[in-house]
Amino acid sequence: MSSSKFSWLAFQALDLHLRFLHCLVLGALISPTDPIAVIGILKTLGAPKDLETKIAGEALFNDGVGIVVFLGLLGVLGGRERSSISGFASCRRRSGASLGFALGWAAYAMIKSVDDYQVEILLSLGLVMGGYSLAQRRHVSRPLATVVAGLLIGTYGRSFAMSDQTRAHLDTFWELVDELMNVVLFVLIGLEVLLITLTLPRLAAALMPRAVREGS
Repeated sequence: MSSSKFSWLAFQALDLHLRFLHCLVLGALISPTDPIAVIGILKTLGAPKDLETKIAGEALFNDGVGIVVFLGLLGVLGGRERSSISGFASCRRRSGASLGFALGWAAYAMIKSVDDYQVEILLSLGLVMGGYSLAQRRHVSRPLATVVAGLLIGTYGRSFAMSDQTRAHLDTFWELVDELMNVVLFVLIGLEVLLITLTLPRLAAALMPRAVREGS
C-alpha cells in the first residue's frame, strides 16, 4: 500500500495523471515473486531438490494469489464491482482452488495406478491442459486451479505415487517446459516495450524504482 501511494505521488509530480487505483492494480500485477534467480543460485550451490521445489511452489501460489487480487482491483476499476470488498469476494468465489484440488487428487489416483513414466508424464500434461480448459468452462481462476493441482502432484504425488525413474523423467520434462515458457515470456515483454512511446516523464518513472533502491 505504501509503495502504491509513493508511486501515485511520484506520477503526479511527473505530470503522469493516474488514479490511485491504477497504482494498486500495478502493484498487484508486479507483486508475485520471481524465483528464477534464487533457483539458479540454489542449483549452483547444489541445494537439495526439495528446497527448490518448495520455493518454486510457494512462488506459484503467490502468483495465484496475486492474480486474485489483480482481478478484484481490475473489476473495481472497470466498474464491474461496486466496491473492492465485493470484487475480492467475487474473485474468491471464482478462485478455482477447490477445483484444482479435486483435479489434482484424481490425477494422483491415476498416476498411482500405473508404473510407466511416459504415461505418467502424459497424465501430468493432461492435468495442466485439461484442468485449465475445465476451469475456463467453470468460470474460475485457471492459473490458481492449475497451481493447486500442481502443488498436490508435486508434493504428495511425487512422494507416494511415483518411482525414482518417473520423478527423474518428470523433472526433466517440466524443467524444459519451464525454460521454454520463460524464453517466450521475456521475448513477449521485449516486444511489448517496442510499443511504448518513450517520453522524458515516462523514462523518469521507469528509473524511479532503481533510484529508490539505491538510495535506501
